[in-house]
Amino acid sequence: MTMRDVLTDLMSVPGLSGHEDRVRRRIAGHLDGIATESDRLGNLWATFPGEGPSVMLFTHMDQLGFIVRTIEADGFLRLERLGGVPERALASQEVTVCVGEGRDVDGIIANKSHHATSPDEKYTVVRVADLYVDCGFESADEADAAGVRIGTPVVYAPGSFAMGA
Repeated sequence: MTMRDVLTDLMSVPGLSGHEDRVRRRIAGHLDGIATESDRLGNLWATFPGEGPSVMLFTHMDQLGFIVRTIEADGFLRLERLGGVPERALASQEVTVCVGEGRDVDGIIANKSHHATSPDEKYTVVRVADLYVDCGFESADEADAAGVRIGTPVVYAPGSFAMGA
């Protein structure tokens, strides 16, 4: 596996701040045959055998995102931001509702259609409290059956692409 493949794989794993367990497990999986350790704060480290000098590689495992604040009767989800999520970039973003590995739910931050907005709304940034996520649920019970709860992590849908050559 190339370094690009490894990085692409790691970027595909959701890891909202405070919910980085999946990322940590995936990194450890890429270190097959190397002893890894983790502490109660969730830090992961590995010591590679050899006689060379010690080198530390440091990176974040978490990402910006949201938690479910409210589940509406019609199945729409209302969000609360975690981290410095810019409100002006939220409308129409694809998201992943992290209910559990293999059970995550895709959604989209709904945006009123441009032709349905008033002139005052057309160029106004919508506050995160006024946005909602549409996952295709017909009701709050359907969202509950899918594993969505208040406090469930929500992240931008994982994705990456190569730029340039």
